[in-house]
This record gives sequence, structure tokens and C-alpha cells, in this order.
Amino acid sequence: MSDKTRIHELAKSYGMPGKDLASKLRENGFVQARSHMSALDSIELLQAKGLLAAIGITEVRTDTAPVKAKVTENATPLLRRKKKKASTNAPADEAPNAPSAGPEVQTAPEPAQAEVTSSPAPESEAEVSTPPEPEARPEEPASEQEPAPTPVPAAEEPTTDPADAGSGDDSPQTAPPVEAPTAKSAEPQPRGKIVGRIDPATLAAQAEPQRKREGRRLLNQDDATPDVHPTFGRGKGTPGQTTGPRGGMTATQLREREQGRFLRRNRQSGVQGQRRTGGRGRPALVTESPLTGETVSIEMPITMSKLAETLKLKAAVVQKMAMQKQYGMFTLNSAIDEDTAVLLATEYEVELRVQHEVSAEQTHLEDIKAKRSGLEGDDLVNRPPTLAFLGHVDHGKTTLVDKIRATKVADGEAGGITQHIGAYQVTTSNKNSVTIVDTPGHQAFSSMRARGAQAVDVVVLVVAGDDGVKPSTEEAVAHARAAETPIIVAVNKLDKPEYDFNRTVQQLMKFDLTPEDYGGQTAYFQTSGITGEGIEEMLDHAFLMAEAELGLKAHQSGPASGVVLEAEVQQGRGIVAHLLVQDGTLNQGDVILAGEGYGKVKSISSDLNKQVKSAGPSTPVAVMGLDALPGVGDKFHVIEALSKAKEIAQERERRNRASFLAASTGPNPELEAILGKEPLLEKTNINLIVRADVQGSVEVIRHEVAKLDHEEVAVKLVHAGVGQITESDVELAEASGATLVAFHTGIPGTIRKEAERRKIIVRRYDVIYELLDQLRDLMEGTLSPEMQEEIIAHAEVKALFKSSKIGVIAGCGITDGTLKRNHKIRVLRDGTVVHTGSIESLRREKDDAREVREGFECGIVLANFRDLREGDVIEAFVINEIKRTLA
Repeated sequence: MSDKTRIHELAKSYGMPGKDLASKLRENGFVQARSHMSALDSIELLQAKGLLAAIGITEVRTDTAPVKAKVTENATPLLRRKKKKASTNAPADEAPNAPSAGPEVQTAPEPAQAEVTSSPAPESEAEVSTPPEPEARPEEPASEQEPAPTPVPAAEEPTTDPADAGSGDDSPQTAPPVEAPTAKSAEPQPRGKIVGRIDPATLAAQAEPQRKREGRRLLNQDDATPDVHPTFGRGKGTPGQTTGPRGGMTATQLREREQGRFLRRNRQSGVQGQRRTGGRGRPALVTESPLTGETVSIEMPITMSKLAETLKLKAAVVQKMAMQKQYGMFTLNSAIDEDTAVLLATEYEVELRVQHEVSAEQTHLEDIKAKRSGLEGDDLVNRPPTLAFLGHVDHGKTTLVDKIRATKVADGEAGGITQHIGAYQVTTSNKNSVTIVDTPGHQAFSSMRARGAQAVDVVVLVVAGDDGVKPSTEEAVAHARAAETPIIVAVNKLDKPEYDFNRTVQQLMKFDLTPEDYGGQTAYFQTSGITGEGIEEMLDHAFLMAEAELGLKAHQSGPASGVVLEAEVQQGRGIVAHLLVQDGTLNQGDVILAGEGYGKVKSISSDLNKQVKSAGPSTPVAVMGLDALPGVGDKFHVIEALSKAKEIAQERERRNRASFLAASTGPNPELEAILGKEPLLEKTNINLIVRADVQGSVEVIRHEVAKLDHEEVAVKLVHAGVGQITESDVELAEASGATLVAFHTGIPGTIRKEAERRKIIVRRYDVIYELLDQLRDLMEGTLSPEMQEEIIAHAEVKALFKSSKIGVIAGCGITDGTLKRNHKIRVLRDGTVVHTGSIESLRREKDDAREVREGFECGIVLANFRDLREGDVIEAFVINEIKRTLA
């Protein structure tokens, strides 16, 4: 039989499932326990027991343990009684007076029985083939070695079958197998004669108890001597020494060695209480933070790897916790928001203190504020007010500005509407300076109007007296209220006969714009951009409001700051930024920072396109020298050093890019949402590459195109920029199948020819609504038409005629409508559709007919249908394709 023990058998003595015991052994480095069915030899069994004892797991006495103990107790006195009987006639109760070497006598039969029944072990062969000659020789070593208790009695007993020795009876025939190992240790023999036969049935019945008894005896007998049976030439060591995994150690020594190994491995792991999961030096994941109960700090932004490092844990442990608590699935570099990071740290009983990163831009702004606050009040001067003209399209805003500046800006605007923010500084007849910002009135330029309202001190709401309040007028009021900017109302077009001031006032009072004459706080002026009436009074009132009510002050000197009104790329000049200086003085050569652009100011141009050296508060200027286009509405500041400006610009670029990626990467739809929806329709994309004259127009087009979305078609901006169409744009359009759009900018002849050669569509627009209208038409053209059914006529089957050539002919009468031969039909029987198809033949009397009108009779033959009955109704219909719209 096999002398190996399986894990699940060993687990019974510990009162636990085999799988749990195997898992426990593997966790503590015992790799032989691959599963509960793994078999362990005697050495591995001792190692496993020693390891379990080292970690505090002890054996549990089961119901079978007392039985085994009883058998052991009975077996030893029998052997001792036999010994006493062989030497003297003393009774069996004197057996306890055996020599001090008695423990060796007790353990001797056990190995002998196991070795006889175990064929793989070398000792078994020695016991089965024990020769009779060595049995008579133990007398000599008995006289030389007094502690040996067994040699002489074994020689006096007759040789018997070794199987009887395992039965445990009182016969003295059990002694020879016991004495055989001692005799062999004195003088090993190469071979021996067969002295008996083994009964397989008896062997199978006794094998398992003997093996278990041996393991228990070896574990409890600390002074048991190593087995030194002869190996018939296979053992090369000297007698009395054992080679192999045990190395001649007792069970207790072997157990202590395994405990020492376990403790050494535990100390080498580096973390107290850490357990091993596999091979040597491979620790398990620590699931408890050593910082429990403490407060730790972490800086934004937070990633999964950064949070795990702060908590002194493996990232895999924190990732698992996030999934278990349904905080989300994160990779090592995934960004974690502040709340989620705090919650994850709380799971490990760690208080997380998040420190927000102080940007270089914030540090610089704080320095500027500190320097501004350090300046004396004498440096503050009254600055001119800044007015923004807001209102609906074609209500005369630009015409009013032209009249004020004595220019004709409106004549240069495409379509008669303003499509750019313009800023001008004028001086009234009373020598009062006022800065005017003209914004577009078209609904597409909502963002421009919002920026205009935020960058100015007073909003002039222009409303045409002949047209009244429009949607853009309401929007302008909302922008001014959001910016907390006072409003002055200019009821324009006084020169027109349809002008109605009272009606306009009544409409505006709905927005809480009550005139001062009615007890309100809103100033109303009747103006005309053609005659100039009322303009001077309006400007003087705005100047007095800024001086008396608003108290507008600014630093006359010091670093300048303000807002970007517009940005463009001009041929021969490069990037040109239109700025409104709000504080300080901007000088040529200053280092400025605007959005993602920075650089030294190379030139400064006034609103009249004249070169100037400096510009004070409330002065609109155009500057050159930036390395990148700033965003419209961005703040600009003068920086002391170019390197500092570069650092802040790069920081802004990284932040804007991260925001863009976060916005473009939406969350993945959940599985339930995907399964709950119908299959998604294939979406058609209309790709565009847009080039505009200024940055503001690009933003407007981008914003408006984003609104043109449909479940079946969408407009996608592959690229949008400022300037003329370039050759790289043509190549990109060819690769992406996009259409090139030039808004308010020219198309070079070479570029147009190259686009025609590559069969790329190039379109140019000067008015924003023309571009948007054509995009809508293009989107509607790509939509599949809607199929609508129209009932044309009904025919009742009155008689049926059968023809061998044609088939079944239905004699019908047209009850309503006009039936044509090319109509689709369906057959109705008792209100149920039984067939849908087409007409194969239509005859009126004996002639073929194209159509039959109401009240006439005809013969109808249906295609692929013969099961007609009298009383059936043939319904004729057509499918009409209806063009769909985006609405």
C-alpha cells in the first residue's frame, strides 16, 4: 500500500475541511499542498504538522482517537509480556519493570509492521526477506551493549510468519520481526531467505491503522532513535546514520526546524503579521493600512497610484476596495476626485487631508494684488466708462456707433450685420471720453454679447422703435443682469414713421426696465443713427453715471491688465490681439500673458489704426507679439519676466487640454442602458474644416455647430482655426472626407485649384446665418425620407371567374377613389388583412385598363394570390416619401 497521506485525511485530525487546510498550508509557504487531494509522504507530513503547530493550529481529538490509543496501549504490554515469558516465568503484570530502553522496544514493532506492508520503502524489503541466521546472532551485541533490550529473546523464539506480528495477539511468534532490525544493524546482509508469506487481506485491513499509529507514535516519542535498517547495498552511509530529508532527527527536532524556518521567513517579509501566499519571498497583499487612525496629506491632482502610495498600500488593494464599494473602476493613472479619495481613505480608517495645488498663475495674481494694494491712493484716477451696445440684429447699433465716430463701419459689414466685437474711444462735445464696445446682435453671437456685458461698465440696450422687443433683446437684458451691469435704453430709429416709443416702453417694462419718468431707475433716450438726435445726451448721461454712481477708478501707472476682445491672424502681421486695457498702462516692449499666448509687445495700434507707444485705462488697442491666439474674453496681464509668462502659459495649456479631454470622453453607458435600448441607427457625419478671420468667429461657429445634432446625422468639426485655408487643410480634408469652409476670409487661387484637383468642396461665407442655414439643408438632405402610406381606392369582389390561362379573375366594383394598375393592394376579409401584393392585370370589359374610377366595374387578377372570395375588399394604396426636417 502507499505510505502517503492526503490533505483531506490529515484535516480530519484538525477538525476542519480539507480545502481550508490546504489553503492554510499554501498561505504559509507549504507549496506541496496544491489541493485537498495532494498526497504527503511521512517527511512532508511531519513538516506540515510542524508548520501548523507553529501558526497555532493544534489537533482535535476525534471519536476514533481513543480507539487508536487503546490499541496502542494493548500492543505494547503484549510485546513486553512476550519478552518476560521468553526470559523468565514472571507474570504479565511485571511488564512495567522492563529496562529503561523500553521505549525503543515499543517503537520497534511499529516500524517493522509498516515496513512489511509498504513496498516502496527500502526497509520493507529488509523485513520481508529477513534471513534466519541473524536472528541467532544478537546475543553477542547484547553482551557488549547493555542498553539493548531485545537481542537474546528474539533468538530463542521460533521463526513465524511476519503477518502474525501485525495482528497484536499474545503469541511469542511476533518477536522475530521485532528483533530483525536490531540484528541487521549489527551486520547488514546482502540477501536473505524468505521466511514467510503475507496475507493480502490481513495486510489491507491493518495497513491504515498501523501507518497512522506510526505517525502518532513518532510525533509523541521525542527520544525515538533513527531507523537504521539495512538497505541491501543501497545506503552508502555508515551504520547508525540516516540520510534524507530528516537527517537522523527526531520528530520534535524536525518540528522545531520547521517552526524556525517559518519564523525566519516571517521576519524576512518586512511587515509584522504579513503572511505568505506562495513561494519563498512572495508576500501576500496587505489589506490594512499601517496609517490607521492617522491623518495624512495629499496634493491635487490625485491618481490611484498616488493615493495608494499615500496610504502605504498596494494599488491593487485600493482598486479592489473601490470596486467593492462601487466607487468606480480605476486604472493606476486614473484621476480621482477629492470626495472619492476621502471616502476610500476612510475605508482604511485614515483621515485624508487634500491640499490643492497652488498654480503659478494664482501666485502671480496674488503678487499683482499685493502690489496694487501697496500703491498710494494718489495714483488712482478717474477712468472713462466703457459702454457696450447690445440689442437685436438690424436695430441700428453699429449705425449709432458710426454716427458717434463719424465713420461708416456698418457699410463694411457683410449683410449689414455686425459679426465682430469692435471697440472704439470717442470724445463728446463736452470733452468727455467714452469707450464704446459694439457687439453682434445676431442670435449666433450670444457668447460675444455675454463677454461684452462682462467687460464693460454700462450696457446700452438698443431697441428699434418700429420693431419693438425681440428675442435677442431679451437675451441682452439677461446678460446685463447676470453681469450686474447698469442698463441705459436707447429707443432707436426715431426718424422712421413707424416709430412708436410708448409701445416699446410698455414692452420693456415687462423686464423691470421702468423709465425714470415713471418712477423707475432706468434712463430712456430716443435716438436716431441717421440724424444723430439724442446721442450726445445719452453719452453724457453715461459719463456722469460712471463718475457719480459707479465711481470708476484705475491706476494710471503700473503693470497693465485687461480683457481680450478679439484675436485674429492678419496676413503680413501674424497674430493680432484686440485688447481693452482696464487698469495700469500698457507699454511697447512689455511682456504680456493672454490665455495660452505670451510674448513681448512689438507694436500697439489704436482704434484708428495709429501706432502708439502706450495705452492707459479704458483704452482699446491692437497689439502684436503673442506666440499663440488667446481666447476671446481671456484676461491679460503684464508679467515681469518672459520665463514666468511662459511657465504660466504652459500651465494653462495643460489645464485646458485636460478639461477638453475630460469633456470629450464621456462615461461609458451601463450595460442595462445598452440592453434596454433598441439597436442604434448608423449615424451620418458631415465633416467640416473651418477657417475664419478672427477667433471670436471660430468660437461662434463651433458653438452653433454643436447645436446641430440629430440622432441620424451630425456635423463634426475636424479642425477650426484662424486665417486662410492652407495646403495642410486640403490634405486633411482629403483624408477625412471633409468640406472646406472659409468664413469671412479669402481663398488663395493655388489652394482652390488644388482642392478642385482633389475633388474637395470649398465654400465661402460672409454671413453667419447663411452658413448655418446651408448646414441645416445639408443635414436634412442626408436624412432618409419618411415613408407615409396613403389609401387611394377600394374595390369589392362581387364574382369570381376561373380561367385555365389566367387563373382566378375577380369581378369587382370600385366603391371609392381611382384604382390604378401600378398601385399596391391588400386584400381585406372580415376586416383582416389576408394578403398584400400587387395587381397583375386590370381590365375594363375586355380591354386592359390603366385605371378604373369610382362607380365602374372591372376585372382584377392579383399577382401570386388565388384565394379570393366573394365579399373580399381590395384596398389600393401608395407609399409616399416625405422629406424630413431637423425639427
